[in-house]
Amino acid sequence: MCLCKYSSSYIINDKTVVDNIFINNFLPEAPDLCVKVYLMGLSKCANSIAPDNNLSNFANVLNVSECEIIEAFNYWQEQGVVQIINTSPFEVRFNPLNASLGNIKKYKIGKYADFNVQVQEILNKRMITPTEFSAYYNIIEDLHVEPEALVMIIKYCAGLKGENVSYPYIITVAKNWEKEGVHTCEDVENKITELGVLDDKVTLVLSALGSKRKAQLEDVQMLNRWLGELGFDLNTITAVAKRLSAKKTKTDINYLNNLLNKYYEMRLKSIIEIEDYETQKENMTKLAKKIVQGLGLHYEDLTKVIDTYIIKWAQMGYTDEILIQISDYCFKNNVRTLDAYDRVVQKLYKLGIVSLEAFNEYLNDFVAWDEKVKVLLEQLGIKRYVNEYDRDFYKTWTEIWGFNEDVISVATSLSIGKANAMQYMNKILASWKSKGITNVEQAKANSSVDNSSVQTKKSDKYTKEQLNSFFSNLDEVEI
Repeated sequence: MCLCKYSSSYIINDKTVVDNIFINNFLPEAPDLCVKVYLMGLSKCANSIAPDNNLSNFANVLNVSECEIIEAFNYWQEQGVVQIINTSPFEVRFNPLNASLGNIKKYKIGKYADFNVQVQEILNKRMITPTEFSAYYNIIEDLHVEPEALVMIIKYCAGLKGENVSYPYIITVAKNWEKEGVHTCEDVENKITELGVLDDKVTLVLSALGSKRKAQLEDVQMLNRWLGELGFDLNTITAVAKRLSAKKTKTDINYLNNLLNKYYEMRLKSIIEIEDYETQKENMTKLAKKIVQGLGLHYEDLTKVIDTYIIKWAQMGYTDEILIQISDYCFKNNVRTLDAYDRVVQKLYKLGIVSLEAFNEYLNDFVAWDEKVKVLLEQLGIKRYVNEYDRDFYKTWTEIWGFNEDVISVATSLSIGKANAMQYMNKILASWKSKGITNVEQAKANSSVDNSSVQTKKSDKYTKEQLNSFFSNLDEVEI
């Protein structure tokens, strides 16, 4: 579905022709972005099926958001220049401009003569068009704003923006104030007084941001929303602004607005809550950086790492120390993605291993256990790494069948030199288990082979081989 197309009454040419009606009656008062959107849309109408005739392309080319493009078309629809015929997907039909002029409401000649004179004196840097006057009349007639009150609003806007202030800006202010119940001169006076008080507060906020510019109406409206709808107090707002300025981050008031909206969504209202959150965020950023570096990774922006992994691990009870230690072991065992690292953490959690002490104890016990199996393999003349089958055998013999190391040593001596020595040894021990043999004397009585005790050695550091065994065993844990 194309975004823009001509109406059936619009003549299509192979060139983009701009009607003089647009230049004379609409362009002078239109916001800059609205003019750009209209001209771009006009050019697309000539080839409405082009693949770039869509909302996303308009936003990319003009370097604005899609919402701003939609707002611009809404503006032109209010002027009668276009008609929005579909919102999903967004589709606009361009109308003939002579018909658009016919949409301007007609008012009795002389009805607003005094009003016209006063407004022209205020905005004496430019000639006010019939379209602009008609927009003012609509405010008076449709929204029931007193003409004198609207004159005061226009004068206020001119004082803020200068005598060349655009009428869409004035209309926006008038409509916003009307929603707040501003209809009379007294209402306007009260509103301006209220804004004057807020203006001083905005100055404090701007100063906290390190900005020396004059407060604008938009700033006042933002502050009013922060204090009212969002429920922040002025001390909290200025403290957040000072924090931004001290960190030498963005000091734009719009950035402050986005930040306060974020705090509001997170239900952070006091400066203590906000500072605690920011401190935790800074610590999490440092931790995320150490973990990704420990895995041999690099991220320009760690926000997603924090949101996806760090917060979750912290909620599971993991400390910075154990997470950094795990990343080091993962790197040594070629576990070098965050998803794979996360699976290791999940498996350790399933085993109840959350603290660094528990992790080291588990690893020590595991390495010591593997070391015993390794010695057994060496005694049998088997030269390879310990595998999961070896561990299963040894676990069955010791934990399930209950044989001690001395009895296992007897069985080892009987299995040396045999084919498939581990399986042979398993058969011996299984036979002893069925006969109820539990000690060395009984084991020797069932064999003519002497046995020398098997001494095990204890490792005081973890080799790559040992870590390989550890991670191989961890793979068996289900999460």
